[in-house]
Amino acid sequence: MATLTRFLPGFKATCLTVCVMDVFLAGSLFARGLMQSLAEFKVPAEILASPHYFDAMLWVYVHMIVIGLIIGCVGYYADAANLRLQKRLSVLLFVAHLFYTYLDFRSSDSALGNGLYQGATSVFPAVIGLVMTLLFLQLVIVLHRGDTGETVSVIEQ
Repeated sequence: MATLTRFLPGFKATCLTVCVMDVFLAGSLFARGLMQSLAEFKVPAEILASPHYFDAMLWVYVHMIVIGLIIGCVGYYADAANLRLQKRLSVLLFVAHLFYTYLDFRSSDSALGNGLYQGATSVFPAVIGLVMTLLFLQLVIVLHRGDTGETVSVIEQ
């Protein structure tokens, strides 16, 4: 297991990776135009034209950028000595991203979804969410492996 953990990202690397993924995913929607990007998910034109829908989606994707930046800052400034904080945050972020991933798959146009958003592009956010969830899952496993008496600090990886 020690050889495997050398190749897995630690707390800092995981948080910074998720930060970059969140910021670039949401930022790319803004760069292409939010409503134009959402049209790729086959959202009906009358909904795309709604100022209420625009306001809700604006909030969602700005929130995604802010949450990504917070996760990045936590990872960047985390103290290697505070393993208890790393453990608790990794569990919290795993559970939160697991729920986000469920929501993304639920509304995707896939065998796991209800097809609320149409087309192959509707699966892309769910796959990105799954990658983030798995990053936090491996972090939970590696950090909590130390609970058996073995001390593990993966902050610098």
